[in-house]
Amino acid sequence: MSIDLEASLLRPVPLAAVLTAARSTLAELLGVDATPELSVVVDRRYEQGRRIAVGRRLGGVELLSTSIGDPITPESNGSLGSIHYEIDISGCNDGVWLMVIDHAPEAGGEVKALFSPYRTCVGVVVATAMALAVADLGGGEFIDEQIQMLRPGHTDPRHVVKVTRLPRDQGEFATRCERYLRQFPHLGDWPRDVSMP
Repeated sequence: MSIDLEASLLRPVPLAAVLTAARSTLAELLGVDATPELSVVVDRRYEQGRRIAVGRRLGGVELLSTSIGDPITPESNGSLGSIHYEIDISGCNDGVWLMVIDHAPEAGGEVKALFSPYRTCVGVVVATAMALAVADLGGGEFIDEQIQMLRPGHTDPRHVVKVTRLPRDQGEFATRCERYLRQFPHLGDWPRDVSMP
């Protein structure tokens, strides 16, 4: 079962803008100047949990011309349309799965981006930054119903950044990610792993 952080989108956002805003949000949350590069990968395939195709990293032109938040054509079997991406974090083996869903009109007709992190501090914090950035860019809400870093939940992305960001300090990226999550004592030191080996 995945753990998701969500962002609703009221308007489309180019993937290039998502990556830029996510890195800026990540720097703000962690109180650092530099963050790792984030890459969007498509066509990666798995079989029984093992990667069997490495996929293809989207280049600059594709990132500028590909948006999330546009209506998605439903599947031929009538199920909701969705788009899948993987986000790789440079310098580590952590990542985030991104699924964009276009809900049917009877369910509110809202486009949502779901960020499912690897269950590490690095994965969860990057997914948090991405969901906050997309909610802010897309004029939507940040939804944290599963992890519940803040109680009660807050949906305004700028408010969440303001009340959860760490004080400015330099340090190793993974260590800052762990420190960010450890500020929420009710998480009980979850996730236990700081980063993937």
